[in-house]
Amino acid sequence: MGLVAVAGAAAISALIGVFALPISERLGILDAPDGKRKIHPTITPLAGGLAIALPTLLALLHGALTTDFLPLYLTVAAAGMACLLLGLLDDRAHIRPIYRLLLSLLMALAVLEVVPALLVTFLHISFLGQAVFLEPFALVFTAICIVGLQNAINMADGKNGLVIGLSLFWCLELLLFAPDHLRLVLLSLGAALVVTLAFNLRGRLFLGDSGSYFLSFTFALLTVYVYDTTFATLPADLVALWFLIPIADCLRVMAVRVARGSSPFASDRSHLHHFLYRRMPWRWGLLIYLGLAGLPGLLASFAPGTALAWGIAAISCYGVIVAWPDRRRQEAGGRAK
Repeated sequence: MGLVAVAGAAAISALIGVFALPISERLGILDAPDGKRKIHPTITPLAGGLAIALPTLLALLHGALTTDFLPLYLTVAAAGMACLLLGLLDDRAHIRPIYRLLLSLLMALAVLEVVPALLVTFLHISFLGQAVFLEPFALVFTAICIVGLQNAINMADGKNGLVIGLSLFWCLELLLFAPDHLRLVLLSLGAALVVTLAFNLRGRLFLGDSGSYFLSFTFALLTVYVYDTTFATLPADLVALWFLIPIADCLRVMAVRVARGSSPFASDRSHLHHFLYRRMPWRWGLLIYLGLAGLPGLLASFAPGTALAWGIAAISCYGVIVAWPDRRRQEAGGRAK
């Protein structure tokens, strides 16, 4: 049954990938280049979210019907569907960031109200002798983590293969710790990611806001659930390492924007993937980004006590990349002089 479900998820993703253009035309979710922020060569369908979300939602509904965890699966499915629809609306009509943020926060609070078991009530940190209890701030802390991750992943989604590649790392990492009943969902999600990645790397479709919203919210909820059920073997510092680089990059970019007097949600080209894109062909930039953001967490998953060391190494490498002088800008400055 598991193999059939995974194959079915891959087939659905492939079908949407093949017909991405007519589907996106019908939904009005096409991304046109503007020569400034959007420099892709042709109008591209934003159907990646559908290709990933639909098979994953079916796997969640299957879990609701065949396991004893119906409230969990239905809630994650409902939240995923809501994020997918919000993202499709944003892809089509471009919702103001503050409204999108408030809607996401309300959604997170509603999910945590329905399934209180998804609250992070304490932090088990590998290098501390005792747990850090978060009551009475558990609700606020968990909601901020969910919405913060969503914002970070949405900001990271700027080049082909990036967020989908990171999501594959997160799938693998969760599979190492997840209870058995959750494995079919993660495997189906992984299959959809692999197929969609193939179309994305060829420029056949983009993930779109629908994809980044769905993936970020779904991974946030599944990660909290896995942490709450396996905290003895999955410390909070390892979970933080999994998402460290996208979150650190998001916080840095927002802080720089505020320091410059701009809105923290303004658009610019100062993300990590922009630094890498300006300095090398993107195929190498993608490998470096995924290696920096994904490999430390995956390797530390086999030895959770090393998460802190891996985190220090990853953030140090990130700092070097961001601070390294941009040769193209230096050359342009020299010519100007």
